[in-house]
Amino acid sequence: MAAARCPSGDVTVARKALKGVLLPGQERLHFNHERPARRKQILEVITGIHLLVDLYRADRDTHADRRQCLEAIVRDCASSAERLVVELEESTYEHDRRWLRDATRRFGCHETLRWDVLVAKADPLLWMPDAVAWSWMRGGEWRRAVAPFCQLRGL
Repeated sequence: MAAARCPSGDVTVARKALKGVLLPGQERLHFNHERPARRKQILEVITGIHLLVDLYRADRDTHADRRQCLEAIVRDCASSAERLVVELEESTYEHDRRWLRDATRRFGCHETLRWDVLVAKADPLLWMPDAVAWSWMRGGEWRRAVAPFCQLRGL
């Protein structure tokens, strides 16, 4: 799972930059559906945004692993983030909301960290972790393109 950090003062500019690479009729970017040339173009825009992406690796793709990743994200942003937006996964929506609520209480940020679970087209900033995670997992030149602004985080 990937979590992109964007300073609050850069959010509007970052959203505008990402919307700027949408093709006519496209509601959102989904890296898996893009051609290699488009992926490179999108990564150039993301690189220009100057963000940091935390990567969390679970051994499997289970509810328990997703929960661990979400809890680690809350833990790592508890003291500095104002808002956390998680991409909606229909099959885990209710779990995600409960896990996020519990994690913000556990890490003492339930009054300072706002969080939302949204569909990807609702916030262009959700497109960045998708693109970076895809690139990291693909390896090779794709990983090298995103490695300068990625860091592996523990669960």
